[in-house]
Amino acid sequence: MKRHHEQKRTILGVTLTKRGWNNVVIYAVLIMMFTFYFMGSDEGSEESFRPFAVYNIVELRDRTHDLVRVGNQWEMREGQLTSSEQSRWLDAWQNLTLKPYGGLLAGDEYAVEVSVADQNGSMRIVVFYQPDKVLVALPGYDQVFKATHEAARDLRPAR
Repeated sequence: MKRHHEQKRTILGVTLTKRGWNNVVIYAVLIMMFTFYFMGSDEGSEESFRPFAVYNIVELRDRTHDLVRVGNQWEMREGQLTSSEQSRWLDAWQNLTLKPYGGLLAGDEYAVEVSVADQNGSMRIVVFYQPDKVLVALPGYDQVFKATHEAARDLRPAR
């Protein structure tokens, strides 16, 4: 019985069969894919985004307060806040700036429902206050975010 003699190739001083070179190419591509996957990971990314930069907030509601936009004015339907407290609360949410955070959610929990113009329903957003940072959990994201806006402590109205 005759053995099939495979052709050999020499590249950069290394001699392998065609099958051997095919394996080298396959493993080189897999290593590059693996490397580029982790180089492109967002874990170390410093990019931030503003979730409400494009949308206008029309209602902010927590357990004790309900602030609703009526025309160009804001009306407090529930709770007691001064106009400056209302303004700070609304500005903190409208200018909320977030960046990905690699840690876990922990701290003093605060939940708020935010309704935006041109969207049905409201979004329930949970904020976690820690002594040195404010963490945010957005619906539909598997990522924890850190609030980077200087007014992040005002996401919860004054008690």
